[in-house]
Amino acid sequence: MDLPEITITHEDLAVLTRVIREAVAEGRHSAAARLGNDLHRARIVPAGHAPAGCLALNRAGRYLEERSGAVRDVVLVSGRGRSSSGLVSVLSRVGTALIGLSEGQAMGWLDPRGKPRVIRLLKVEPGAG
Repeated sequence: MDLPEITITHEDLAVLTRVIREAVAEGRHSAAARLGNDLHRARIVPAGHAPAGCLALNRAGRYLEERSGAVRDVVLVSGRGRSSSGLVSVLSRVGTALIGLSEGQAMGWLDPRGKPRVIRLLKVEPGAG
């Protein structure tokens, strides 16, 4: 699967850069590298220039996990996620896959067992990102 174009705001870039530094300091090198790789390929824009349907930090969105058919409502956060309340850390595989996606885009990766996993962003709730 080709990597989709993603858009990150300058404001989120500053927060995500801090998150990566903290993750490295905590020994979470794999999670930091995944997020860092995404930031390197992202289009960076001022907040007012991000597409309306682009998922940013602290914004609510809905995605489809294509293998299982599950639809989930989430809010991307820079800290620890709490799946029971729909908070997904941007350092998690799902969070890293979702950050910067626009509605309709999909992102795929191999799970720990080597099986493909694809999620598709269905909806982003209006609001500040």
